[in-house]
Amino acid sequence: MKLINNILIGLLLSGLFFTSCEEFKIGDDFVSQQPEQIGVNQDTIFSKKLYADQVLVKAYTSLPYPIATAQKARFGGDFTDALTSLSYSACHYGGARSQYYVGSYSAGTVNSNSVFYYNTASIWMGLRYSWLVIENIDKVPDMLESEKLHAKAEARMIIATQCANLLRNFGGFPLIDHSISADETFHYPRATFEESVNFIVKLIDESIPDLPWKETADNDGRMTKAYAMGLKLRVLLFAASPLFNDAEPYLAGEASDKHLTWYGNYDKSRWSDAEQAGKDFIDELEKTGGYSLVQADTKDMDGYRAAFNKAYFTRNNGEVLLSIRKAYRNLYSKAFCGGADNYAHAQSPTLTYANMFSFADGSDFPSDFDWENAPTDPFANRDPRFYETILTNGRAYKNRKSELYVTGRDRPTDATNGTGLLMYKFSQDYTSATSIGAVDSWPEMRLSEVYLSYAEAINEANDGPNTTAYDMINKVRNRVGLPNLSAGLSQEEFRKAVLRERALEFGYEEVRWYDVIRWKMKESFMSDIQGVNMYIDSSKPTGYRYELFTITPSRVWKNDWSAKWYLSAFPINEINKNYGLIQNPGW
Repeated sequence: MKLINNILIGLLLSGLFFTSCEEFKIGDDFVSQQPEQIGVNQDTIFSKKLYADQVLVKAYTSLPYPIATAQKARFGGDFTDALTSLSYSACHYGGARSQYYVGSYSAGTVNSNSVFYYNTASIWMGLRYSWLVIENIDKVPDMLESEKLHAKAEARMIIATQCANLLRNFGGFPLIDHSISADETFHYPRATFEESVNFIVKLIDESIPDLPWKETADNDGRMTKAYAMGLKLRVLLFAASPLFNDAEPYLAGEASDKHLTWYGNYDKSRWSDAEQAGKDFIDELEKTGGYSLVQADTKDMDGYRAAFNKAYFTRNNGEVLLSIRKAYRNLYSKAFCGGADNYAHAQSPTLTYANMFSFADGSDFPSDFDWENAPTDPFANRDPRFYETILTNGRAYKNRKSELYVTGRDRPTDATNGTGLLMYKFSQDYTSATSIGAVDSWPEMRLSEVYLSYAEAINEANDGPNTTAYDMINKVRNRVGLPNLSAGLSQEEFRKAVLRERALEFGYEEVRWYDVIRWKMKESFMSDIQGVNMYIDSSKPTGYRYELFTITPSRVWKNDWSAKWYLSAFPINEINKNYGLIQNPGW
């Protein structure tokens, strides 16, 4: 009976998906068939709670999942960190290398290998399904009023999540505020940046009263009040940042003239709005509880590593505010870029990233370290997050020790593409107990992001940090055994400390790229991508000789910089549909 019901629901949803007008298509398959042609209408879909629930579930499947999967891998299987100075993609068909490093990305070439693909059908499917729930759920006869309110709140949050991603990749976007019908006029111009931000915040504010602060374990992955409040902070922090909140646009053009890519001025109160969103979250957390950073069982390297690993990798851990799933068990370590060994090689942390991690006592790695005659292992005794993010030589790996010296099993030759360092996060060590077939999920937002975002907003809104800002960043540092941040920092010093902490905490979690663009970090685009080769050499103090190298050729933007790279290009085929898109400057 369950199988029959699932088949029936699948048929009904197929009909619902193809409900709209043939002439108007956003994305690959936004609409194509009339419901009357297949004998299904919305009244049928919303005649029972069972069917209506499945519409909402279908909308959930549209949420972003940046981990590479066997089918329809986002960004060609790359992480956005590969566009920053923190990582390098060696995957020849990944989006970073095939489009961005060589400069082939443009409005005419944008596709599913781009960092954000506007035409992706799932985005628009998610919006449509969500609006259908909002507009029709009240018709369902066998649902309680509280269930209907909850469903509408979840649907609004799915829309808000999708729109937040549109915002941080494009700026202002078309405001699709209903399920499109076949008989309406198809004109959906880009809204201004301010209108787009307000649209998202309004959706969030309308959702908050009807969502639980935290879901039960069996409903982990569904929208909560905590995630809604965290997303509001993320959006307002992004909007207050210099890319959009400045006296001048990042690049001149029609979109900037019409305030589609910025507010049109600088207003410090936007940082205050973000600060208030952070305070509202913390006040609710202190009142209600339910979430906390995962803490170490033992106050040593192993304990801190285990706590950090659990914080991003384990479902229902009390720290993740929203997790997103593709399947119960993953396949990415087998499917991505060929065999299992290739996943880590394809995403290579840079030496720049490795050097950002402090020692375990909180002291910085020395900028003048003598690599030629390294007195000690340069990768020893680091911040515990280093070992959960980056794999280097001589560490536990695949039930043995990693061999990342040249001629070793994990770096057979110095001609091997990469940086000499391997990605550990998510891929981990390729054993059946970890990455291969593990129960996995994507940590769309963790509590530590709220802490660090709130700290940043306080610093910017008040021309420097206060005790609360220090408390927020220190919670994140203390979780992995690092001491408190030095007191008495200036606004600029604290800003750098927060952005660095975000880079260390959220490696390969889709945070660094958006920090780089919102703060207009031109230097990150123009820096060399460095790696390190290790050679066995008994004459050296560590038994290894270290040679630094710069990856060539350089990324195209290093020597031909343009601020256009801060935002993505709308595909030219969408511009040509004349429903109101104006291209971002430079594209």
